Amino acid sequence: MKQKLLLLSCFLSGFANYAQNDCAETNKQAQTYLLGTADSKPDYPKAYVIVQDCANQGDASSLAISGIMRLNGLGIEKDENLAFEYLMKAALQGHPSAEYNIGRFYMIGTGCDIDFDKAIYWLTLASDHGDEQAAYSIGYMYLKGLGVPQDYKKAISWFEISSWPMAKHWLGNCYYFGYGVPKDENKAILYYTQSHTGNSEQLLKHIAQNVKENVDIAINNELKEKETPENTGIAKEAIDKLTIETPQQTENRTLKAKYLNGKWKGKLIELDWSGKQIMKVLPLNSEFSAEGNTVNYKWEINKTTSQSTAIWEDNALYFDKLNMVFDWPFSDRPDVNTIDWEVLSAQIEFKVINNKTYLIGNLQTFTNQWNEPGPPMRVILKQTGEGEDDDLSDDELLAISEQKDHFIVLYPNPFVEDVFIAYELDKDAQVSVNVYDLTGNPLPAILEPGALQTAGKHHYTLSGGNLKAGMYIVRVGVGNEMHSRILIKK
Repeated sequence: MKQKLLLLSCFLSGFANYAQNDCAETNKQAQTYLLGTADSKPDYPKAYVIVQDCANQGDASSLAISGIMRLNGLGIEKDENLAFEYLMKAALQGHPSAEYNIGRFYMIGTGCDIDFDKAIYWLTLASDHGDEQAAYSIGYMYLKGLGVPQDYKKAISWFEISSWPMAKHWLGNCYYFGYGVPKDENKAILYYTQSHTGNSEQLLKHIAQNVKENVDIAINNELKEKETPENTGIAKEAIDKLTIETPQQTENRTLKAKYLNGKWKGKLIELDWSGKQIMKVLPLNSEFSAEGNTVNYKWEINKTTSQSTAIWEDNALYFDKLNMVFDWPFSDRPDVNTIDWEVLSAQIEFKVINNKTYLIGNLQTFTNQWNEPGPPMRVILKQTGEGEDDDLSDDELLAISEQKDHFIVLYPNPFVEDVFIAYELDKDAQVSVNVYDLTGNPLPAILEPGALQTAGKHHYTLSGGNLKAGMYIVRVGVGNEMHSRILIKK
């Protein structure tokens, strides 16, 4: 409830300038009922009743207030579709806070289909009309590549034009860690000081305690470990490949689950959001045993062992109940010093580097602490045990040493309500798009039964609010080729 009141307080702060004269007093009174006073508690039903007359007259501020109340179920039944409708009417009149919320709705699929182009459009309008949080939100999307191509330069440019406190905080992070700019501790301290947030206060403490220096020492110690058959050390030139190579769009070749059989040792490497800078290195021991497309796994990292099963599909492992708890040395909360990552999948490839074969896994992770995907993480492993005579031949290694990235883009994954499904064709082709449960039965809603599509980007939105929690398979047929990805419903 405190979060809702804070949201309302921020949302209502700029309303007075956008109310019609005869509704300005009504909206002011509604705000009093919404936020309460020192002598009275909030009265949401009363606030909703008095603001509706002006909303029905088309007053932008009244429409926006009604929309937010509908969104949160304050004084009226919660209805995301009506919230979108009310806020869109206000946004079309140039109301900055409404424009911001419409942008957020398109970003996460609230009351509408996910559409990142429309999200950027409305957030940009809101920023142009003075909404500081909108500029920050666009910067955050570019910082982490949430629905847009990851780009530190664009993120910084949006943070710089916003006075929103968290924009200053993230500018501090960019200079502290060197995200898109040369590292500059003095500039980081300046922005953290300007932020006036608890988040930045924590980072200032980390700077005073030389936390980053200690983290860098730990990373270097892991990277310098000499590779031997017995330890988790990996040759430096192999690790360098994880950060300097750009994935090549080469022919996709099918791997067999049995290639994973055996014991593996190596490193888990957490990168920054651009995938260029190493942020964490941890020793990893793993063991796989495949039975058809079901893979039993054992995963030992950070003094914790996980054992369960994974599904093998389209050269990727989709894990069941694989969680990793890491120390969080740069926590921006005084009460939290660890972060829990759920490993959803690992896209697998084999690389031959200096005549040695390595298993490379690109991990897709998610954390409920941020309610968003994690940064790029890679595992690089060497086999330490025999794989039941299932070792790859030299010809097979050459054929699969470079794998294609996912053809299908899913966002968010895992999802709760709606999910954005996208792909890009390099030429015109006959295309079908279907979603199946794990038994192979198609869902009632067929996204594309079959049509000739032109070269370029294509996308669909799957409304999955009524689906049961679990895994589903998205299949996109392009000509004679079939592409698949596992989709996870929370």
